Amino acid sequence: MASTSAAACPWDALPEHLHERILSLLPLTALIPVAAVSRPLRRILLSPAFHALLSDHRLDAFFLLSPRLAFHPLSRRLLQVPLFDASRSSPPPPLVSSASPSLIVTAASLHHLPPLPDRSYLIAVIASSSTRRDYSLVAVTTGAAVRSYTINSADPSPQWVPRGELALPFALLGNAAVASDRARLFVLARGPDALLVLDLVTGEWIVPPVAMPDGLTTAHLFVLDDRLFLLGGVEILGVLERIVVFQLDDGAAVGGWLEVATMPTEMFDELVAGRHGSFWHFQAADRMGIVCLYNAVDGRLVMFDAVDCAWTKMPRVSGLDAEQSCRWFGHVLEPDVELLLGQRRRRNNNWFCYAATISKQTTAAYGRASGI
Repeated sequence: MASTSAAACPWDALPEHLHERILSLLPLTALIPVAAVSRPLRRILLSPAFHALLSDHRLDAFFLLSPRLAFHPLSRRLLQVPLFDASRSSPPPPLVSSASPSLIVTAASLHHLPPLPDRSYLIAVIASSSTRRDYSLVAVTTGAAVRSYTINSADPSPQWVPRGELALPFALLGNAAVASDRARLFVLARGPDALLVLDLVTGEWIVPPVAMPDGLTTAHLFVLDDRLFLLGGVEILGVLERIVVFQLDDGAAVGGWLEVATMPTEMFDELVAGRHGSFWHFQAADRMGIVCLYNAVDGRLVMFDAVDCAWTKMPRVSGLDAEQSCRWFGHVLEPDVELLLGQRRRRNNNWFCYAATISKQTTAAYGRASGI
């Protein structure tokens, strides 16, 4: 109870199973210093019973800006992250990432798979609902029609399987957001702008009756608590005027996007860096309702938290060239429980590069960033 003092219910008086449940609600990265300074708590954190209680935490995400630099929402700092083995002189660039559970697919991780279908490109990684080890990749071709293909990591001899076809012309498909039920994939189509839905069970493409906002540019879809959001810039006569967050209103016969948040003026001026009248674009990445927007040209970074509808201006990024930023930003990693042990682990024949490969150096970096 709120009126009860901490002394009336000391931590040591609680049974161990309550210790485990309470600690399991905290971000994994917040437990790193706890495991380092307390032997009793470290024993709990390393127990199988505690590991069984763990689930994904939105504040554990690391938003990669480059192969070595990441933004961490929990500490709200830029951190040096030794993502790849030091023995690799030039790690392969990631091709596509997943919003949940936040993995990077690299060129090296795909070397044992059949080549992508002709003229196709990857748009999504779909995690299995029962395990973190099995995934499906979704690839598409665009032009006169949209054709889709999937491949499953659990197959003994994985092959690209043709799925549904949509007989409508689009220049390209933008980012994709996995529905909470993992049965649908929301896809942003560009040229012309449209919202598409891929049924991951039947492979059927659906074009819902949704009118897209006028003047939309640099748009990004994301899902939070079964709600679909669209974050993007709004242009008037070719000039970017504001950055808006919309939520899909699918209750009406013809759905539309309701404006739910607008970036404050001071944040907007920071992100666009005075380039209002010239062509520019920002990049975006999301993880469980946390969206990072990045102006790679000027190193400007702004965070939007959809849970409390709050905008945060982050420190400017320096020392990155535009090529690095364009190649890496948009990828989000989440540490596995092995981070508490300071161990490295690779799974599934190197299909994916886990955030568990973050080493003890990352643990130390987090401690320094948190003032611990």
